[in-house]
Amino acid sequence: MKVRDLMSYPLNTVRPDATVLDAIKAMVDGKKGGIIVCGEGLLKECQGIVTTTKIFEKVLAIGVSPNGIKISDVMTPAPLITIGPNATVKEAADLMIKYNIRRLPVVEDHTLVGIITSKDLLKCVK
Repeated sequence: MKVRDLMSYPLNTVRPDATVLDAIKAMVDGKKGGIIVCGEGLLKECQGIVTTTKIFEKVLAIGVSPNGIKISDVMTPAPLITIGPNATVKEAADLMIKYNIRRLPVVEDHTLVGIITSKDLLKCVK
């Protein structure tokens, strides 16, 4: 099975100048535990990723207002570990294990086309 068969798309993304509060709202709206930070335009180039864990660690746990800090100050910046849509699900799982990550942006021709998560991989086991 290929990554393209399990990946989620289109993606809810935020721009690097968005606030942490904007990112939290986008994650709640999309019912996701992380969000990709992308530039504008047709080429959605990944600039970073942020997860709820990172927001708790870098913002909420120290009492900073999520409306007063930009997501670019909290995100894990590019280059991100990514995978192509034609890679196998096993290759995706191997990358997630190797780098201890749960979300893997899917990139084709330097453009974000989807995301595959550890939850997506569990669908293969059924």
